[in-house]
Amino acid sequence: MTTALLPLSKISAEDANKYGAKTSNLGEMVRANTNLNIPDGFGIPFSYYLAHIKQHHIDQLIVKTLNDPKFKQDANWRKASLETLRLAITNSPLAANTFNKIQTRWQKRLGGRGVFVRSSTNAEDLKGFNGAGLYDTVPNVKDKKALEAAIKQVWASVWNLRAVEERAHFGIPHEQVYPAVLIQTAVNAAAAGVLLTTDIWGHQTTTYTINSKWGLGMRVVEGQKIAEQILFDTSNDGTRVISRSDESTMLVANPKGGMLERPVTKGEAILTERRAKILSQAAQHVAEIFNQTDVLDIEWVLETQGGQDVFWIVQARPYVTYKN
Repeated sequence: MTTALLPLSKISAEDANKYGAKTSNLGEMVRANTNLNIPDGFGIPFSYYLAHIKQHHIDQLIVKTLNDPKFKQDANWRKASLETLRLAITNSPLAANTFNKIQTRWQKRLGGRGVFVRSSTNAEDLKGFNGAGLYDTVPNVKDKKALEAAIKQVWASVWNLRAVEERAHFGIPHEQVYPAVLIQTAVNAAAAGVLLTTDIWGHQTTTYTINSKWGLGMRVVEGQKIAEQILFDTSNDGTRVISRSDESTMLVANPKGGMLERPVTKGEAILTERRAKILSQAAQHVAEIFNQTDVLDIEWVLETQGGQDVFWIVQARPYVTYKN
């Protein structure tokens, strides 16, 4: 099993069994050399998680937990046992030589800049199961101590209650789920969102559905207000506004690490027609790379650099609709 901390430029879609689908899909886009803007980063393969849980005998605790009849029969016991698993992972120190390798790669490859520490498991971004929102992302990590904690938090999120219950619903064996980690340069986002390469309302073949919100696009509390949603027709640059964002605050990067909440100017559109066109053109490049996938779910971030808009692509996966 590989232990290489490879940059995205050295990872392809075929490496999903080592670095997870998210990292591998991003690597595939970097390697396609289509002038897409993708934040630089590197992958920590599954083997690091497996070594961590074996070193601290957490692998034995996982087996014992999953084999206990109460795991399936008692919801309260399951919730408590999963919390115990997560704490065992996060409270156990990373092996010094392991973390030194990761830190060295962070410094040399990314210049020690702020990073997002992102999940990249073998149980997400799949054709029949996208796993959206099940696993953790830790934003804008800026120091050594926070980096170690973030890596362990992402590993532990494999055992989030919602993740376990979603996998059980779809018949995915928990003991076969492995987390890799993507360490990716943080983008100072003015806005962020998701583009679907389909019209979810009218099935127009040339129309994309785009959802967006101000700032980093990560929720602080439940019950978010309405996000901006538009339909953009790539054949004629036509824009149909379904809703404009009515959020009063947005999340931005804290210079000291983590996030800050800032007020939003009321009434301002996130995606003008010009921005929607630039983003849709980038999405068309992504669709060409993953041309075996009918509809893509593309995560993007908008950065404004000196008054210029720059769209970054930070994820691409098959769009999955679930039917009850």
